[in-house]
Amino acid sequence: MVFCLNFVETLDVRGKMCPLPVALTKRKLEEMQSEQLLEIVGEGELEFDNIQRWLNNNNYKIIEASKNSNDFKILVETKP
Repeated sequence: MVFCLNFVETLDVRGKMCPLPVALTKRKLEEMQSEQLLEIVGEGELEFDNIQRWLNNNNYKIIEASKNSNDFKILVETKP
């Protein structure tokens, strides 16, 4: 995918334990302008699941979510 119209910011939550990754994600999204993209990178299955759950419960659009054995990446669009 190519995102040429939207600005992408990155939030690194590696090394942070729940609930901090969710709280940092919430804070970052609140600071961003509408329809920007946020790439969240982190580690841990619990953190991966909790961030996605929070995003879905709060009506954010998840563009992509991927996980390998150690790390994850979630790309989310801020609300319009």
